[in-house]
Amino acid sequence: MLDSEIKNIHVLQSKNVKYLKKAEKILRMDLNRCLLKNDEFQLNIKTKYYSMLYSSVSESQFLQILYTPYGFDYSEIQKIEYDIRINKKGKEYRKKRSLIDSWNLIVDIAIRKVGNPETSKDLKEKKGKIKAIIKEYIEKPQELRNKIAHGQWIHAFNNENTRENEKTSKRIKELNFIQIYIWFEIHQYLCFIIRDLIQSPKKTFHNSYWEHLSKLEEFIKRSKRWTIEGKLVELNKRKQKTDVVTMA
Repeated sequence: MLDSEIKNIHVLQSKNVKYLKKAEKILRMDLNRCLLKNDEFQLNIKTKYYSMLYSSVSESQFLQILYTPYGFDYSEIQKIEYDIRINKKGKEYRKKRSLIDSWNLIVDIAIRKVGNPETSKDLKEKKGKIKAIIKEYIEKPQELRNKIAHGQWIHAFNNENTRENEKTSKRIKELNFIQIYIWFEIHQYLCFIIRDLIQSPKKTFHNSYWEHLSKLEEFIKRSKRWTIEGKLVELNKRKQKTDVVTMA
């Protein structure tokens, strides 16, 4: 695949990302209306949709980042997407990596363009922080997405479907759209960090890393106070102001 072809994939995938982000905004507005109406059933259903949309956006942005122009060459892209294995007859075959493995491999390969994390404490810490974000905000939501996508909207089961996974069932029950919105925002910061790592490993990455990480940590700290109850109070205040203006 030529550089021009990689760039074309990036352009097309960027349109997919833009479309999905528009869908996110529309669905979030719909969730707000369900919350105002106290329509718990609709709120619950659409929260599940929202969680699946989050995973779609995450996967879409992964492909967008993977095909960043002048970032990875095609052999690196193939390595990130596929695990090359040898069968019993000694022939090579490709096995598609899991999305989480591919996210982590993007970081591994991109970091090595900056330096060696095994000999640089600074790089090792940065790599560790990025992977911790991937685990918390991509891997864990992906686990819920898989259960929901397989119809386990109330009761989740173990991988063999032989008994209930009560811990996961509890996570699904407690899922709310404010929490998922926070995932969307944190994911965007992560994409900024990884994009800069790929585009400019020697120049932009070190400076922009701390800038994005600082903003991310501040957002995580601020958003910990956000709740469904608080969102309802905020929406009611907005509605009251609108009603006053309409009456005037």
